[in-house]
Amino acid sequence: MALFRKSKPDENNDFQRDPRKSHSWFEKASAVADTRQYEFAIECFISGLRHDPGNRNAHEQLREVALKRKVGGGKPAGLTERLRSAGNDPINKFLHGEKLWVKDPLNLQLMLQTIKLAVAADKVAPDDKINEIAYWIGTIILEGNQTSKKPDKASYLKLRDLLVQIGAYEKAVMACRLALQLDPQDTTIQNELKDLEAENTMQEGRYADGDVDFRASVRDMDKQRQLGEEDAITKTESVLEHIIQRRRTEYEQEPADTNRLHKLVDALLQKESDQTESEAIQLLQSAHEQTGQYRYRVRVGDIRMRQMARQFRLLKKAADAKDADPQARGKLESLYRQRMQFELDQYTERVKNYPTDLGLKFQLGMRLFAFKKYDEAISAFQQAKVDPKHRALAHEHLGRCYLAREWFDEAVDTLRQGIELHPLTDDRLGKEMRYRLMDALARAAELNNSPEHAREAQKIASQLLQTDINYRDIRQRIDALRQLADRLQKGKSQ
Repeated sequence: MALFRKSKPDENNDFQRDPRKSHSWFEKASAVADTRQYEFAIECFISGLRHDPGNRNAHEQLREVALKRKVGGGKPAGLTERLRSAGNDPINKFLHGEKLWVKDPLNLQLMLQTIKLAVAADKVAPDDKINEIAYWIGTIILEGNQTSKKPDKASYLKLRDLLVQIGAYEKAVMACRLALQLDPQDTTIQNELKDLEAENTMQEGRYADGDVDFRASVRDMDKQRQLGEEDAITKTESVLEHIIQRRRTEYEQEPADTNRLHKLVDALLQKESDQTESEAIQLLQSAHEQTGQYRYRVRVGDIRMRQMARQFRLLKKAADAKDADPQARGKLESLYRQRMQFELDQYTERVKNYPTDLGLKFQLGMRLFAFKKYDEAISAFQQAKVDPKHRALAHEHLGRCYLAREWFDEAVDTLRQGIELHPLTDDRLGKEMRYRLMDALARAAELNNSPEHAREAQKIASQLLQTDINYRDIRQRIDALRQLADRLQKGKSQ
């Protein structure tokens, strides 16, 4: 029996936006999602987004629900739903496209269709900031295509062209570069990449010089000033105080509005001070007591982890100083243990509350690994590797766990799979997985007297050396591996 009555979403006829309705729909969506009524939660999010289509937080929560639904066995939209008309309104078309996508959240073509519809909607409603949602979707597509077994060149190029339409030249350049990696001899893409890089450079230069009017469409000058304050990367103390006071006033006018609560909390956290963070924690704890919703406890935990990380950075800086207190290093190690134990407790609790959230499983695995609880970490990473966002990283950490347990064959197989998922050779993860695979092969060679494993390890070391000669101890390792392979080969032939 459903916990909530399934209200009928707003019809298209004579539709009038109402921000208050969007908040109600989002609240209902979060509540029913917590009870795993994912189908209804999706309907509620879409209904709320019709009133507030540029709400980035709601889109992100909708995607989280979609991934949980997928893990729980949720199926793609049926033919009837796919053929259902969304009318002529570009925003309705965009949201209908997003609904189809979230019901099949790993489908690259549905992602591309959704960002295409978002770009079209942004053109007719620029004040709704749907371009920011398109940018967010573009980032997901880039990550998804990179981690797929067969990255698609055409998809990168389609994405590049859509990103150009919203002026996201930095991401467009990235998409173009990834397409070129798949076909390095394509001179057309080479020339297009040069043009894009030039456009990106000019855009950055114009912004820096103040020649571009970022918000020509914003007619209200006070609102423009507020947007400028909140978009600034570096904010002065007075600007931060002004933003906090504005958000506090908005919240006090309507304390039941969770969107205003989160905006006030966000503003308080920007100061990075114990006082404002304590106020944010009190607000969130009060909201948890009133609603019983676990997500408020999660955010309190995030703030406390952030505080401990800041304390750790400050103490490490003091411990690393030339005139450091002799006891500083011991204090640092003690704080590190406290911090890691707190994070382990946090993620253990979160996994119990959100057992289908694979991202949380990955984070829990990281903490279990830090405490050398390798078997439990292996279980967490084995579940997390299904998540496209963490697939390659989960394989890398699984390989590390198997190495720690001296299960070399399992480490070799897992790291090979991870490299297939992440074919890039020159980034941190690519080099790290190859180094781990080299190490696993070398240790397996020693254990099994296998010159074949030693030769493969030597080959990987050679590739790493050619990619980055200064990576770790690769210069010493390649010589040692060559000697190992020769020794094992002689032993086998005797």
